[in-house]
Amino acid sequence: MTESAKIRILVIDDEESVRYAIDAGLDFLGDFDVYFAEDGIKGIESLKIFSPNLLLVDLVLPSASGMDVLEAIQKDREITRPSRVVLMTGHSDPVKEEHFSDIGIDKILPKPFKLEQLKNALFD
Repeated sequence: MTESAKIRILVIDDEESVRYAIDAGLDFLGDFDVYFAEDGIKGIESLKIFSPNLLLVDLVLPSASGMDVLEAIQKDREITRPSRVVLMTGHSDPVKEEHFSDIGIDKILPKPFKLEQLKNALFD
C-alpha cells in the first residue's frame, strides 16, 4: 500500500496515555497514517492541514472542547468533514444517538475502551 493510499486518522486527546493506547491499538489493527493533537485548537488546525479520513476527538479538551472541534467541522469551509467522526468521552451517555447527526458525530467511544471497541467505533 502506498503512503497516499493509507487511511488517515487524526486523534485529538489531551491525555498522553490515551494517545499512546490508541496508537498501539491502531498499529495492531493495520497500517494507518496517524496524527495526534493534544488540544482542541491544534486539532482544528490539524483538520485543515491533514484532512483525515477518520477522526477521534475527546469531549473534554484544553483550549477548545470537542464540541468546539465538531462545530468547526460544520462551519469552517477550510475543513473537509472526515468520513467518520468519533467522540471519545468518559461521561456516560453524553449525547443520545438520535442527536448524533445534529452535532456531527457517527459514534461515541466510551473511555476507558478496549481494542474491539476502538475497532468498532472506527470501522463498523
